[in-house]
Amino acid sequence: MKKNHLYSCKNPIFFPDQKLFFLLFFSNLYSRISGLGSMSSIAISYGENGPVFCGLKSDGSHLTDCYGSNPAIIHAIPTHSPFLGLTAGNGFVCGLQMYYNQPFCWGSSGFIPMGASLHFANSEYLEISAGDHHLCGLRKPLMGKFRNISLIDCWGYNMTKSYIFDGQIQSISAGSEFNCGLFSQNRSVFCWGDQTSSNVIGLVPKEFRFRKIAAGGFHVCGIVEGVYSRVVCWGKSLDLENSLQSIMYSGQLNIDSAPNYPMLSVIGGKFHSCGIRSFDRAVICWGYRVEKSTLPPNGVKFYEIAGGDYFSCGILAEKSLLPICWGANFPSSLPVAVQPGVCNTGPCAHGYYEFKNASFTCKLPGYRICLQCSNGCPNEMYQLTECGLTFDRKCVYNCTNCVSFDCIKNCSNNAGNDSSDSGRFWSTQIPIIVAEVSFAVFLVSAVFLTSVLYVRYKLRNCRCSDDSVIKSTTNGNNSLRKESSKIRPELDEIKINRAEMFNYEELERATNGFKEESVVGKGSFSCVFKGVLKDGTVVAVKRAIVSEDLKKNSKEFHTELDLLSRLNHAHLLNLLGYCEEGGERLLVYEFMANGSLHQHLHTKNKETKEQMDWVRRVTIAVQAARGIEYLHGYACPPVIHRDIKSSNILIDEEHNARVADFGLSLLGPANSSSPLAELPAGTLGYLDPEYYRLHYLTTKSDVYSFGVLLLEILSGRKAIDMKYEEGNIVEWAVPLIKSGDFESVLDPALKPPADIEALKRIANIASKCVRMRGKERPSMDKVTTGLERALAFLMGSPSNEQPILPTEVVLGSSRMHKKSSQRSLNRSNSETDGGDTEDQGFEIRAPSWITFPSVASSLRRKSSVSESDIDGKNVETRNGNVVGDGMRSLVEEIGPASPQEHLYLQHNF
Repeated sequence: MKKNHLYSCKNPIFFPDQKLFFLLFFSNLYSRISGLGSMSSIAISYGENGPVFCGLKSDGSHLTDCYGSNPAIIHAIPTHSPFLGLTAGNGFVCGLQMYYNQPFCWGSSGFIPMGASLHFANSEYLEISAGDHHLCGLRKPLMGKFRNISLIDCWGYNMTKSYIFDGQIQSISAGSEFNCGLFSQNRSVFCWGDQTSSNVIGLVPKEFRFRKIAAGGFHVCGIVEGVYSRVVCWGKSLDLENSLQSIMYSGQLNIDSAPNYPMLSVIGGKFHSCGIRSFDRAVICWGYRVEKSTLPPNGVKFYEIAGGDYFSCGILAEKSLLPICWGANFPSSLPVAVQPGVCNTGPCAHGYYEFKNASFTCKLPGYRICLQCSNGCPNEMYQLTECGLTFDRKCVYNCTNCVSFDCIKNCSNNAGNDSSDSGRFWSTQIPIIVAEVSFAVFLVSAVFLTSVLYVRYKLRNCRCSDDSVIKSTTNGNNSLRKESSKIRPELDEIKINRAEMFNYEELERATNGFKEESVVGKGSFSCVFKGVLKDGTVVAVKRAIVSEDLKKNSKEFHTELDLLSRLNHAHLLNLLGYCEEGGERLLVYEFMANGSLHQHLHTKNKETKEQMDWVRRVTIAVQAARGIEYLHGYACPPVIHRDIKSSNILIDEEHNARVADFGLSLLGPANSSSPLAELPAGTLGYLDPEYYRLHYLTTKSDVYSFGVLLLEILSGRKAIDMKYEEGNIVEWAVPLIKSGDFESVLDPALKPPADIEALKRIANIASKCVRMRGKERPSMDKVTTGLERALAFLMGSPSNEQPILPTEVVLGSSRMHKKSSQRSLNRSNSETDGGDTEDQGFEIRAPSWITFPSVASSLRRKSSVSESDIDGKNVETRNGNVVGDGMRSLVEEIGPASPQEHLYLQHNF
């Protein structure tokens, strides 16, 4: 359980970020508390000038009527000011103004300003509560990075200051010289103020979770969460009469001895408390009573109650909303009717029903009064109907087992109809039973039909069944068929459409006998050769290095063939075909004319390195991120690459990035949050530390590797370079970024851009990607969105001539052209001859390297922007000041910083 801390300051609160947004939670989403002066539709003032009863008028206008003997209150009623709710203390009454959400008080008090709106720094308040000589207001909940902070402003004796609390507060209640609040998250109670007379603060029960609380003069009572809703009290009841000291200390008037009944609500008086019993809405009171005190009415139901010093008042539920008081020294005259509760916007929450009465309605459109449903039924009664949208549950007497006088009296009135009692009962119950059974049958049928349709849909579109049998397309592929059946379904159909089978002699001639001068790349398990097919197509042929471990080579060959056969994305390397003859295993790819990103970043040729400017680097990062995002979010099942690094990011002739080398990739679980138990595999420097230590593999391991790649793009340094004192790029770069000195990370070979904010955003994204705990890293869709926004920020305003083409390929030029290679034309002709007319033999390809997102990226962006990847301890301001570890939320990173950027993003993305 999180520990809640209390802070206070005498001056108005000031925050480093002035852009605070507030959210008003509808009152039906939280449980209101009642106490000595808690906010309600009625309020009771007391003191030496006499008692006063105030209530909101029953016509729904939210105007106030007051009755009593204190002229300072009676003659100062704000007759034209509507209030959301009322509260009162010693000689004064306060209301929360409807249109301004600020307290307004009237009456006489030497400690609280009267006749003016009270607020700190133009704040708006959710609830107010008054003690003897002070008033406190709970500010509306904050948003964004301050959403877990609550603020309470107080005015009055020893209380004029603001308080900051760590945690969202549901409601507050004021006692004589102290205040208490109820946290929303863990439902624990906290108190502050003067506890000299009561020791309320030190006696707060830590073991209970409360639904409601109510502060009295020197005690607090709360309703415990749970089915029984029993009341727990703490503090002490102080008797002003010395003659009663011995009785009080003997325990006869101990305020802790609350009744053992389930309660709907509870209020606190000076030396007593009262509550509404949940099963019959009757009022029960306990604690000290002065002489000649009247008892609460018996057998009467109440909607609302409020507490004064030595008396309490309530609103009757069945007599035209008439208020009534009991105790001692209460007002002699009361209004005819008052509003039974506070008018709120929004529908009533679960456990509440809407009060419906043609004569008493809320005047404002969309407002309604929500009353709490009763729970259970009294003895000798059973529940006839449940609580509905506009009515409370109904209980009736069980006339077959009467013992009490009320039950006998009620049933005797219907003695003449005894013969028809059973018939009337079943006439009302049978339609209900039939309706319930019919609905249950319909619901089960609907769920079953939906499940069947969903399974069929997934099988048709995803085709992820493990029972599929792969048929061989040639007589020499027995080993391929055996290995592939373990990890992929229906691969033959995919390979026929997308991958061509080559023979070894053809590929040997294309690569000039696999000579050393044809090698364009080497890996741990394979070599890549440049070749030219007989139709003139330039290809890259990946040949597995011959070793004694043929099974391992075969497994990686089949893994890569399987994955590339099932995947199709503009930024994944395109597989053209394969060959498996004897011990030879070869894969044929499109040839990437510009090599790998690693060659461009770490070349010693200064001119070549400068050609990879900032816009081009960020563009390549965006394109690679889209390819990885496709693997994680759109492939079925998801694919975890496990070897993201700069040498596996290839660049084609148009400077578009392609993610390559799927030899170590694995098919992930359908639930991306479930880890795979796999032995570590990958490249040092890029390998996820959490995966390395715990052998738990998730898509967040690829996110870590991509974060290292981003740092490599920004700095121009290798992931591990021992010529530096800090050889690991993460250990070197992240502290600099967190300290605000991210410019020291940038590649000195390139001049900083005119507006460096975009690179700063990318650096922050990279530092989040390389966090040690996987669950704290952002997902690839959020990373991609952040990089796209950073690229737009880096490029500035677009040209008016730039077109918008909704393709998956990243576009940025005004022209489209057809791939002119002879291989594409030949493939088109051959497929046309075979009867396949869907592929027209060309593909749209942008000649530029400027990026443009797909429709899927747009959908992903809309969903990811609504989520916030916020580190509550890390806040960074726009001027570069750093608080905590200097990180912004991803929402801030990808949000437009200016109207011009917003228009540009709307135009292009």
